[in-house]
Parts: sequence; C-alpha cells; structure tokens
Amino acid sequence: MGTLKGFPTPPAIWLRRAKPAFAYAIMGTLKGFPTPPAIWLRRAKPAFAYAIMGTLAGFPFPPYAPAPTGYTEGRMCRRVLLPVILLASCHGRPLPEVDAGPDSAPPDLAPPADVGPPPPEVDFTVKDCLQFDPAVPSCTGTAPFAVQFVPITTTTFSQYRWQFSDGTSDDPSVTPSHTFAEPGLYDVTLWAFGSMGSKATKTHTGFIIVLANEMGAPCQADQQCATNLHCFCSAASPCTTGPLGGMCTSSCQKSDCPVGNVCANLATAATNSGHADPWETQLCLPGCKSDADCTGGLHCRTLPGWPSGASWVHGCFADVPADLGGPCLDATGVRRNDLCVTGLCSDLGALGLCSHDCTSDLCPVGSDCTVFGDGRQLCLVRCSSSFLCDQDPLLACVAPGASLLGFQLIVQPSLGGEGLYCAPKPCTGNTDCDPAGLCRLDSGGGHCIARSQ
Repeated sequence: MGTLKGFPTPPAIWLRRAKPAFAYAIMGTLKGFPTPPAIWLRRAKPAFAYAIMGTLAGFPFPPYAPAPTGYTEGRMCRRVLLPVILLASCHGRPLPEVDAGPDSAPPDLAPPADVGPPPPEVDFTVKDCLQFDPAVPSCTGTAPFAVQFVPITTTTFSQYRWQFSDGTSDDPSVTPSHTFAEPGLYDVTLWAFGSMGSKATKTHTGFIIVLANEMGAPCQADQQCATNLHCFCSAASPCTTGPLGGMCTSSCQKSDCPVGNVCANLATAATNSGHADPWETQLCLPGCKSDADCTGGLHCRTLPGWPSGASWVHGCFADVPADLGGPCLDATGVRRNDLCVTGLCSDLGALGLCSHDCTSDLCPVGSDCTVFGDGRQLCLVRCSSSFLCDQDPLLACVAPGASLLGFQLIVQPSLGGEGLYCAPKPCTGNTDCDPAGLCRLDSGGGHCIARSQ
C-alpha cells in the first residue's frame, strides 16, 4: 500500500516479521497521520485495522466481514497483505485517478447569481495640458497656472466635489477650471456621488506641478518668480504708465545680469512730476534679436543700456512706454517723458515725438543724430518698411533741410545714402496741416506744428 502511494518497497524481512498492527502504524504515519495509540495496535482486529488504514490512505472502505481469530488471523494477514505489497512493488506506478463524475463542479464555474455588479469607480484628467505625463500622471505649468479638470467615470454620478490642496474651497462643478497661484506640487482629489447612494473617490498625489517663472515671464506676485527675481508692475504694486502686467526680473548694475540677458537702463524715463514707476529703473531683461525671441506678449525693443544713453540694448519688454519715434501725449493732451522709453517727449507733431538728446550720447541703430534750426540735437528715426511715420498727422518722412523746424545730419547716416526721417511735415499753408495743426512759416520754409504751440 505504501508503494502504491509512491513509497519504496519495504524489505522482505519486514513483511515476514512485522505485525499487522505495527504495519498499520507505519503506513499511517508515512501517510501523514499520527501514530495511533498503542492500545489500538495491540487490540485492533486486523480486518478492522485494514479498513481504517486503507480508508485513511485513500482506498474505499471494504465491506464488513467477520474478523478472523487465532492462527487463522495471522495466516489471513499474510495472505492479504503480502500479495498486495508485492503486486504494488512490481508495478511501481500510482493508480490512475478517477475523473470527476457528472455531479462534480468544473473549475471555471460561473460566479453565483447573487454576486452584484462591480462597485462604481471615478478618475479624472485635465484638458489641453501642454506638459501632461500620463505615466505619473501629472500636468506641469508655470505660475499662475490655470487648468480645467474633467472626470472619468464608470457610471453616472449626480454630484461632484473637487479638492485642490492649495488652501482654496472645494469646487462642486462637474468640469471646474482652477488657477494655482504659486509654485509647488498639488494633490487633487475628486469625490463623486450617485442618486442611489453610490459613491467613489480618487486622489492623484502631486498631480499638478507649478514651476516658478524665469526672467521675462509674466507674473502677478513676487512668489511666482524664481529665486533672486521679483515681479515688477505686480498686482500689489501696479504701474501707471508702463507695462499693464507684471514681469519677473531683477535689478542690475551694468553687466551683472545672467548670461543671455541684458541690463536696460529705464531710469531715464522719469515722469514730469519726478515720481518714478516701478519699471523706471535698471532692469535685467531677456536679450533678443527679433520678436520671435520673446514670449508672454513681449516684443524685442531697442532700449537704453548702461550707462544712460552711452549704449543701446535689445531686450524683451512690453509695448509701453513708446519706442523712439513714437507718440507721447496722454489722454489729457499733456506731453509726458515717462511715456517714452528714451525718457524724452519732444514737442514735435500733434502727439509729441519720443526722441533722445544726442548732444553727448549715441543714437540707437535705425536712427541718426540731427540738429534742428532752433539748436536742438535729437535722434530721429529713419523711415523704412518697418517704420512708416504715419501715427501723427503732423509728421512725415522728410529729407534734411535748412529751416527753423528743418534739420541737418550731424554725422553720416548710419545706413548710408540720403534717406528720409520722421520729422515735422513741410507745408505752405494751414490747409496742409488741417485740422490738427497750423503751418509755421520761416525763412527756410514752413512746417506743421500743433495748434497749442
């Protein structure tokens, strides 16, 4: 029987000398059952023991038969046990397993009918995130970072509640738009509730990554800018004449701006009252060659460098204040120096003309130093396809000429050739200057001037 279960055949002498009860004990123990009490081994009838041990070993319980006694008992034990063991040792193979009957359950039996549908689940994503990483997942942007959230559900929910971990109140909208004001990592949690009491929740840790703004990036507060930068013209300290929105920058002295940036000396654009806006100082700005190099609605501007007027730099800056050659009259009709990035609003034309005193300073590229008949030395912008001199009705593209409001070039044109410059429009009478101005005549000819002059 042990051999049938995979154990080696015992020596023949074991089979001749072993008592049936002792054999039962060994076989049962080999099968993993505890050794029966000694009294069982002494008193148990062989047939009864056979039945018990065989059943424990996996054999069917034999039918009842009267137990033999005495000498017959020993002979019966040998006649039954020895052939079985010998037969098993000859074959050395386990008996084939019996297939399950028709009443046996197959392993892939379907779940019971009383198992309900899977519980509802909810997740979420963001809309139009330019830097979305689905593997994390996470969405990255710069402060202030506005994001619209979109739920993803396996069923229909009637109510939602969003939490953004930035100190703001929970939002009950289905697809809320939320602005993260300051740099940091933000967890986002969504709770969803159904009409029949169903509910689900989902949290993504560090789902929103808000980066600090670098040099030249828009901002609303100092906290949104990178280390060592501040936000000028911020919401807390807005500018009245310069940029309408804030920009991350740092103060500079000559050439101490980071590589790739320029030091613009905007302190020359002082207001008529002497009060300076936050932008009217020395600022580090991103360097540029064209508008394509600037972001955040900025443009590549020609600005005074360090020191004042001694050099010019090209940096990304807002449209205001005006460039050289631009108008500089405010809404009340007052010419204002702080409306010019050059810091000088000349009384030329109907709207004033942003210029620069070139008595001791150089003029920026694209303009030349001229002297007027009244002795003023001003930088005038040369007319070109990018500068048409058409913003002021009393100005026009004019060649140098000898008159009170005419001009002469002090040095050779920077671009070569004769060229035309944006200057007071020549006239022979008031009709040439109506309705904005008058024609002022002198010995060298007439030029249009504003009626208030």
